[in-house]
Amino acid sequence: MKITISTNDVLYTDRLEKISPEKTAQKNKTGKEDNLSSLAEFQKLLGHELEKIEEREKGNVFKSSPFTDTVGAEVKNSKNIPVAEDKTKESEIKESETVAVPEKEEYSGPVIEAPDSLKEIFHEAGEKYGVDEKLLIAIGYHESRFDPSVTSSSGAMGVMQLMPETAEAQGVEDGYDPRQNIEGAAKLISTLMDAFDGNVTLAMAAYSDGMGAVQRAGGVPNTTQAQEFVNYINSVYPDGIKL
Repeated sequence: MKITISTNDVLYTDRLEKISPEKTAQKNKTGKEDNLSSLAEFQKLLGHELEKIEEREKGNVFKSSPFTDTVGAEVKNSKNIPVAEDKTKESEIKESETVAVPEKEEYSGPVIEAPDSLKEIFHEAGEKYGVDEKLLIAIGYHESRFDPSVTSSSGAMGVMQLMPETAEAQGVEDGYDPRQNIEGAAKLISTLMDAFDGNVTLAMAAYSDGMGAVQRAGGVPNTTQAQEFVNYINSVYPDGIKL
């Protein structure tokens, strides 16, 4: 009779057969035989084999573990299972942390430079009121092409096209005097930049249409004057201004 016993790790098969008295005597002489004479003997033999396999597996786990610490000792967790060392390559870590920064497009628009007679005034006015002189130059070019004597149809005066009431509020006595005019505009722009937390777009919209208009619109007013002025300044400032 053939007997098969299976566990999770072992499949053991042997044959159990009835033997004659002569064969029993032969076994007593030799101490061995090919087939098992009883189920009890089969179970006993199987138990021995399982013990050998278990001892062999323990030796493989703890003698052949490739994971050791810096002094050669085995590295195991709380269940005595070897812990693999983190082999992540430094190059892989650096690659994952690298963020591509898009290159800024090179400016290709017009280049604006103030006339020599006004350069020093723009520079000093900017320093005095904490306003970028490039922004002042961009406004002066847009508003009057740096002409200190020009007057608009609405009455705006000089290089920075200050309205009479605006010029008076900024302490400008002569709106056609280039220094007074540019300094008055720089003072006003400084106030607007502070009011809009340094937002150039909103400050320029307020310079064009007034602070109240920007506050009511919640941004750049939807007027031709404000839209055109803001778009122009943003298109040339700061890259299009040469000092």
